[in-house]
Amino acid sequence: MSLLRVHREWGNRVAAEYRSAAITARVLHGCIAVGMARELVEVARRIVGDELDHAELCAQCLADLGGGDAPPPLEFAQLAGTRSEDGFVADLVDEVLRSFCLGETFAVPLFAEMRKGTTHPAAEPVLTRVLRDEAIHRQFGWDALDALLELDDEGVRSRAARGLPAMIEGYYRAYGAHADGPSISAEERSMGLMDGATYAAVYEETLTRTIRPWFARRGIEVPA
Repeated sequence: MSLLRVHREWGNRVAAEYRSAAITARVLHGCIAVGMARELVEVARRIVGDELDHAELCAQCLADLGGGDAPPPLEFAQLAGTRSEDGFVADLVDEVLRSFCLGETFAVPLFAEMRKGTTHPAAEPVLTRVLRDEAIHRQFGWDALDALLELDDEGVRSRAARGLPAMIEGYYRAYGAHADGPSISAEERSMGLMDGATYAAVYEETLTRTIRPWFARRGIEVPA
């Protein structure tokens, strides 16, 4: 077993959850700016708090697993975000598509599969809490997309058609491209790690059975 690999993985999760809080704060601002329903605004506000909680829980898990001295790989540029030349609403559409319709939709089955084999007392409660919240975050993404389609149907569809191929390619590189990656030990699995073949299988099934159909319901084609 490699504790270094365990520490690196949980450090990456701290960074990812904290980054998600920053992204959702921008989305919350966007939801208010475009006049979305108060219900959606409140869910976005809740998600900011959830992601900060997740980051703290992952950091505590990292410490409990002996990696408290390993700083998470946080980068200000990733937290601050970048603005496109196409304006504020285009940025909001991109974030809803990338981080929620894709990211949170992949996250639900990935965390569910991760939690199945996790038995370590430092890791199991963290994954249980994260999984409980992710379903709410996923639903927010699709509800926000529907609200954006009502706001500017043609513009959102055009933005999705241009942006989705690169966004999906990014998730493929993160989850789907490592089927032949190194195996993990039973002890690493008990601490919440998952092998590349499982990541790839969950990626493919989620893309095929959830993401493509849910976009298709909205008349948006997801490229191969």
